[in-house]
Amino acid sequence: MNLYLELFGYLGTALVLLSMAMTSLTKLRMINISGSVISAVYAALMGTYPVVLLNVGLILINTVQLIRQKRTNQRKEQPS
Repeated sequence: MNLYLELFGYLGTALVLLSMAMTSLTKLRMINISGSVISAVYAALMGTYPVVLLNVGLILINTVQLIRQKRTNQRKEQPS
């Protein structure tokens, strides 16, 4: 097994785990997206497609939630 590929996979896992320690939802989602992208690439290279599907799902969920959060924040900032 290629050491660099393994380290790449561990980096993705570490980022997803680190994201769970964030107190800010925005930071949690941004770090989780980063870790999920890395993990999805690693899983694709390893041929573990169920893991690819899981990470793509996480990327989509976190992206949609970030967009919703941004829209909500923009509405709150607008004067009535």
